[in-house]
Amino acid sequence: MHAIIKSVATVSLSASLLLSPALAAAEAGGGLAWSVTPYVWATGTKLDLRFRDANLGGGELSFSDALDVLDAAFMLHMEGGRGNWSAFGDLTYIKISDTTQRQLLTIDSENKQVFFDAALAFWPGGEGSPLSVFGGVRYTGMDDQFRFSLNGSELAAVQSDDDYVDALFGVRYRFDLNKRWSLMTHADLSFGDSEGTYLLRADFAYTVGKREQNRILIGYQHKEAEFKSGDLRTDFTFSGPQVGFNFRF
Repeated sequence: MHAIIKSVATVSLSASLLLSPALAAAEAGGGLAWSVTPYVWATGTKLDLRFRDANLGGGELSFSDALDVLDAAFMLHMEGGRGNWSAFGDLTYIKISDTTQRQLLTIDSENKQVFFDAALAFWPGGEGSPLSVFGGVRYTGMDDQFRFSLNGSELAAVQSDDDYVDALFGVRYRFDLNKRWSLMTHADLSFGDSEGTYLLRADFAYTVGKREQNRILIGYQHKEAEFKSGDLRTDFTFSGPQVGFNFRF
């Protein structure tokens, strides 16, 4: 819960700071153009652990396996702007819990992850044109809890609560294939509290609606992130297809 409260505070502050220039520019230009995109990322996860110079191993979790232990998930991208400027926020919240039964020992685990990107984007050709570059902040929060029990009696509980705030830079480009179809690409890099994170995404977008202003998105996303807590290094690799619906108004 502590990580969630801190993440909400970070989200609110970052969004306020980054939206202010875009809102001011939009007010002078006569209104905002908004874009809201709920989406699902069917990601598989690979984890590698290292303590100092020793490799502790890791593992892989497929999307189908993750569904078995998933308690809650929420993914949303929202953007607003006008003229040559816009501001966006991208939020992912995941809660996973699982119980592992050993010969005598029972391990109950609960993991909460919050990923939030907040950025200010510049469009050289005007908002909605193919190219935009952006800069902002990336927040990553991880709250892990483990409870060890023997014959129904709790022996110990371990909790890890880590927060990382990075500087974020990236570029987006849209390839218009015809009147309805386009290919939307995204690449970014962040660094700071973490040891470095990068994300690559490509979506085929199909325009729908009477005014041809909404889009169905189908694509693929790949993200790699490295975190350090004391002498422990954790490498995450997230990869998988994603689908979403982009509302524009």
